[in-house]
Amino acid sequence: MKLPILLLVISMHLSYSGSPDKVWKNILIQNANCVTWVTVTMRVEVSAGGRSMPPQEQKLEALGTIIAEDGLTVLSLSTVDPSAKILTRLRTGDASVQVNYTEVLILMQDGSEVPAQIMLKDNDLDLAYVLPIHDGQSFERDSRKAFPFVHSTQGNFISPAVLDGVVSMSKLGRNLYRQSTLRRGWVNAVIEKPRQYYVIENTSPGTPVFDKRGSWLGVVVYKMERGQPSAIVTLPSKDILEIAQQVRTRTP
Repeated sequence: MKLPILLLVISMHLSYSGSPDKVWKNILIQNANCVTWVTVTMRVEVSAGGRSMPPQEQKLEALGTIIAEDGLTVLSLSTVDPSAKILTRLRTGDASVQVNYTEVLILMQDGSEVPAQIMLKDNDLDLAYVLPIHDGQSFERDSRKAFPFVHSTQGNFISPAVLDGVVSMSKLGRNLYRQSTLRRGWVNAVIEKPRQYYVIENTSPGTPVFDKRGSWLGVVVYKMERGQPSAIVTLPSKDILEIAQQVRTRTP
């Protein structure tokens, strides 16, 4: 009698342990396009020691997570703003960097590029919110619903625990045809104060993280320390959405 019971327990365990894989694969099938590449072109002006350097144009490409059906996208600010890196290089207290974005484009799955603008930058939390420009010609009202976006759990949100298994969703670069990917990871630590962060293995800035139930945990950013990126962390989705409400107040 003991052997059949043991086999049943083992079978149940294997079935349960395999279930997150099915959940995550389903997320990849249904929500892969909520992760997108964003291209920004900027004019960078630097001054130090009372002197201004000639303005330079830079073009950067970074990953972002679309969080609403109108295309509102959140990125790690450090990936689209070179200010911190420039200031570190200059190593002088009176240096300043001005970044003016001249073009922002969201790359869609079909290869088209959607004009957008940076609506909000949060240097402390390393966040940038980008919104498509709806000019009444390029986008009809119905087409605004065409943006795939990551779904929040809101009231069902459960904070992860140490050693919980998770996945982060990402996209490869142009040389690998922008293929969608999943990366396994686990929670190394949960920081509660002064702000909640999750320290999670195998993640990239700007990408979303999901738990074993398929719930959206948050977006990967840098922990900022004295204006400089210091570590890769995941900011909870509830905070991402709360700050997004500030963007809504700026939307015409």
